[in-house]
Amino acid sequence: MIQLSFQPAFDPFHALYRILRLFTIMQQHGPLHRDQVRILDYYMLFPYRAGAIRMLQKHRRFKGLLARFETRKPYGEQPDDRTLFERMEPMQIAAFQTLAKRGLIDSGELAVGSVRVTDAPIPAELEERIAAANEQDAELIEFLSALVTDLPLAGSQGLKDRTGLLEYRYDAV
Repeated sequence: MIQLSFQPAFDPFHALYRILRLFTIMQQHGPLHRDQVRILDYYMLFPYRAGAIRMLQKHRRFKGLLARFETRKPYGEQPDDRTLFERMEPMQIAAFQTLAKRGLIDSGELAVGSVRVTDAPIPAELEERIAAANEQDAELIEFLSALVTDLPLAGSQGLKDRTGLLEYRYDAV
């Protein structure tokens, strides 16, 4: 028997939607490195996996929140975090390029590895859906925002190191 199933991690349109949901964080915290946005996107899609992040003491309050997202865990086995994160990269890059082509993120900044939201308007119906989804997941958005605010991307004890999703040892700090 062959089963076909949808995996949002490998859908570039779903990646586009998730990154649009992260616009509120990107607007608050200025341009973010592309890898920061990729990590946030990963934990937006798989919030139940965020329990593996080595949190700062002040982030311990989010542990209970993350346990509530266990219900989003899909049926069946999935690869480990790092492998899944690497496999998602082509879809995330396609989403970044599409957003840049539509003028929603700055293409010049993207070329140098940064993601900056422009003032271009998002279609009203889509913006309403994004606002509703972000309101429903307000605590998750707060958690993702805290990761950006309180942790640098690079270096020891940075976001790459604490999540284990990307190599940090060769970062220029």
